[in-house]
Amino acid sequence: MPENKPHILFLINDEHRPDVLPIEGDTAIRTPTLSRFMDEGIYFRNAYTPSPICVPARQSFLSGLYPRNCGSLNFGDPMPTELRTIPGQLGNYGYYSCCAGKMHFVGTDVMHGWQERIGRDIIGNNGYPYHAVKDEHHAQITPEPGTGPKQNKVIQEVRDAQPGLGQWMIHDQYNVDGALLFLEEYFVNAPYDRPKFNPLCMAVSLIAPHYPYQCPLDLFTYYMQRVEPIVEEPNEQFGYDNFFRVRVGQDVTYRQAHRATAAYYGMIEWMDAQFGRVIEKLEHLNVLDDFIIVFLSDHGEMLGTKGLWEKQSYFEASARVPLSIWYPKRFGREPKVLEQNVSLVDLFPTICELAEIPAPDELDGRSLVPLIEGDTANWQDTVYSELWRAQNGPSVMVKEGSLKYFRFDNNKGWPEQLFDLSKDPDERNNLIDVPAYADALSRLRAKADALPEPRRKDENNRFIDPHRPMVTLH
Repeated sequence: MPENKPHILFLINDEHRPDVLPIEGDTAIRTPTLSRFMDEGIYFRNAYTPSPICVPARQSFLSGLYPRNCGSLNFGDPMPTELRTIPGQLGNYGYYSCCAGKMHFVGTDVMHGWQERIGRDIIGNNGYPYHAVKDEHHAQITPEPGTGPKQNKVIQEVRDAQPGLGQWMIHDQYNVDGALLFLEEYFVNAPYDRPKFNPLCMAVSLIAPHYPYQCPLDLFTYYMQRVEPIVEEPNEQFGYDNFFRVRVGQDVTYRQAHRATAAYYGMIEWMDAQFGRVIEKLEHLNVLDDFIIVFLSDHGEMLGTKGLWEKQSYFEASARVPLSIWYPKRFGREPKVLEQNVSLVDLFPTICELAEIPAPDELDGRSLVPLIEGDTANWQDTVYSELWRAQNGPSVMVKEGSLKYFRFDNNKGWPEQLFDLSKDPDERNNLIDVPAYADALSRLRAKADALPEPRRKDENNRFIDPHRPMVTLH
């Protein structure tokens, strides 16, 4: 490798509730692959998504910019091609990049800096156009099954939970198969076929454990005997669109909620096994220790907490995400759990620092390397999350230390929320009117008020002012 730069592998999944992991204390779930890297690496206990909905979250992660700054505000809102991304920046400094699976790109650009794609991407077919590009340089795009206008969609997803290998799992399996073939070719033949062997940046991105709630029969029956559904009544004081409310005993039966929960757990174990196949291939090729391995999910899953399912919520189950970094050549193999607030937008500058290449100046994210190496005193412990044209938007969350504040600007009369997670980890007591928190509330409101307006785009999906300096949000 030129200059001994590390290879980089992103293991990405979709809608992984952060507490469904052994490292979080869940004794039922089995994730030997992920647990290995968390037990030998760095786990970020308080990592948050830039947006608790798929497309903006993923574009923010790749661009290092919050949705209001990367131009992807909603499920069908494409990120402008002009923005630099992690694979694009690495490619400028000698890396070869390849992604396998779901990137959730919408619009005409289905690469956004990746040099090669394996398999098909997935986008929602909610009435906006999508482009099925079929030439040798681009991936094909498959419309997302189960999307589009559908009354009581979330309730129906819970009712429909069942054992079986769903369409999306077959899609994931196909993309992992392609990733294994690519890795074999890259590390066995590439050093001979190219005069200069490039370091590799690769992403293997799975749809699981995103609904529909389906998993293989053996996993389904295993978890039916080991997990119970979360049964909580929707509470009007917390707001949130009725679209995500599921009342056990009224909208669905207890058995249906139980089946959906078991299937969700089964999807996570199945997903872990797919990632395990990738790791086994790297071990077979004797290159695993040359990699930085980053595991992340785009957002979480409510799974019945607060009477809500799916995402688009700022409660911990939806807005907090699992995030870990494994790089034994620099950080060793001793496990480290960090409690500071971090965001997926922080990964872009982090990867640049670890690869010893410059990061773009306009990023919202901050490198996690100083934090990992012990500089906790200088870490500004504030992160943001936001929704725009989704059911629960426009809205914004500010997390500072243990305090979480969020509000809705959607004219629905939903109340502001303030929680102190150090005293109320289940977010049951809204502190918005508690005098002891008045100063903190003023400070968090001011941080939300100071956020810049979203960058405007023209009809060709280009920023109207593409050279505007990005505003630092911390």
